[in-house]
Amino acid sequence: MKDNRRKAIINAAFQIFVEKKIEPVSMGEVAEAAGVGRATLFRYYPNKLELVIAVCAAKWKEYLDTLDARRPLESIGDIPAIDRFTFTLDSYIDMYRHHKDLLQYNDNFNHYVTHEGVKEEQLEEFHASLYSVDTRLEWMYEKAKEDHTFRTDIPREEFFRVTVHTMMTACTYYASGFIWGSEDNKDYTPELLRIKEMILNYAKITE
Repeated sequence: MKDNRRKAIINAAFQIFVEKKIEPVSMGEVAEAAGVGRATLFRYYPNKLELVIAVCAAKWKEYLDTLDARRPLESIGDIPAIDRFTFTLDSYIDMYRHHKDLLQYNDNFNHYVTHEGVKEEQLEEFHASLYSVDTRLEWMYEKAKEDHTFRTDIPREEFFRVTVHTMMTACTYYASGFIWGSEDNKDYTPELLRIKEMILNYAKITE
């Protein structure tokens, strides 16, 4: 019962935060949307910041658990690193097509927690939810050192910032409509595929 109530709060908060953005939404609105009293909501989450972080952690874990079920971490060595890298870029395009709400929430989340001056220890649950994706990137890079299918002459963190993180940022901006000349409800997947192609051309080792 307790877990079901927590899940109802998380789902209701996620939906209302996506629709209205995080900043203007009150805890009272979340409680009403979740069908619980304010006192109950505050027993679970003493303040809005904790709720916002919990929502982000839960929704990322939910999404990544689905990916992990399709492609377990242990499968990382089954194919060349460049193919795994390509899958990673494709996963963000898939998010743009089927999980725009998570991309939109994540972007708003980043702005909100930065504005609130969140402490690193407050983000432990959120970082824990990203374990599988962080592990995949680390293992992928190490495999590329062995099979030489994408470049490792660039430090790992920098490489992923200018490739994977750039792809995610592009998908987020397209999902949120923050692009020049965009039209409502138009599918911009072809443009994201072009960005993916440019990133792959940058990442691949050239003879």
